[in-house]
Amino acid sequence: ILCEGEEQFRVLSERSDGERIRSHLEQHIIADDVEIETVGPATIIELPLAALDFLGLSAPEDGRFLQTDIGNLYSARNGMYNMVIFDEGSVSDFQNRLEAVGFSEMEPDRRGLARLDAGVPLVPDEIGDTDLPGEGELEQNAISFTKGCYLGQEVVARMHNIGKPQRQLFTIHGEGDSPSCPLALYNSDSKQVGELRTAYRDGENWRGVAILKIRFAGVGETLQSEDVQANVIKLLREGSHHE
Repeated sequence: ILCEGEEQFRVLSERSDGERIRSHLEQHIIADDVEIETVGPATIIELPLAALDFLGLSAPEDGRFLQTDIGNLYSARNGMYNMVIFDEGSVSDFQNRLEAVGFSEMEPDRRGLARLDAGVPLVPDEIGDTDLPGEGELEQNAISFTKGCYLGQEVVARMHNIGKPQRQLFTIHGEGDSPSCPLALYNSDSKQVGELRTAYRDGENWRGVAILKIRFAGVGETLQSEDVQANVIKLLREGSHHE
């Protein structure tokens, strides 16, 4: 979310289209005069710090964005920087500039694995509108506990203050081709304990993200579904207060 003025914000999403975001926000407007406009699409290109140096761009501070002649540049949670380009005609020119100084586009599987390594959940594929924010550790940087009322506030606050999630996101590993998702996962007692939500090719194996019931599955366990067998490696957001 980019704050572009005292009363103007721009909401960006990799996987949710503008109409879905607009519809969701309208359901949460309470006694306020808010206008929501669907715009776009825009193109977001992830850049390492080295690319900014080659292009002569300054790195914005965490929580801030810079307006450049190319687009809006901001720091992402995974150690990368996102360039938001609103003029589609400028995208190919910018990509050509990157290629000219030795950078190339990452393959989708490699990019997905980098996101897993950074512990960044993909919304809504891995944590969505049927899940609670705490199940994806989103209360760390996507929820305010000091602002005014919002729908679902009591459930979120209760989990944060006195409870803990019954499910969490884990990184899991399997052999062979990446399975199709979503995929139900079972423990050795044939009890469904969760769901594989994304999977990426990792050499001759694969890694992905699953949401699991922590009472019945955890790190080090082996899960299965039909011909798929997977090992639970770690919490997606390792180092969280629930670990």
